[in-house]
Amino acid sequence: MCSGPCVPEVQFLVMEIDRLIKQTEKKIGKPIVLRGIQSPDREWRGHIAQRPGYVLIEYRDDMAGYFWHYDIIRQLLALVARGRGNITLYEGGIQFPDIPRESID
Repeated sequence: MCSGPCVPEVQFLVMEIDRLIKQTEKKIGKPIVLRGIQSPDREWRGHIAQRPGYVLIEYRDDMAGYFWHYDIIRQLLALVARGRGNITLYEGGIQFPDIPRESID
């Protein structure tokens, strides 16, 4: 996630996300694949897709090199750790396949 030299604050964030990924992988028993996405939908924050043998997490990453997406990754990892899958996260809500958006607790 951090290519090239990182400032200490960014290194800490990268280490925290790496720790959360490993912790979540251990809990669910599957590897997690992260992929940054640029989306024209300004409300779209991320997506979780259960795949055979792994979980794909796609997250909004409009500006490579910045760390605003770390909060999105944390939120998506928390949902995966709680057993949620195959959902799309929007500003202010979650959309399940074929079900209208619902508010986040």
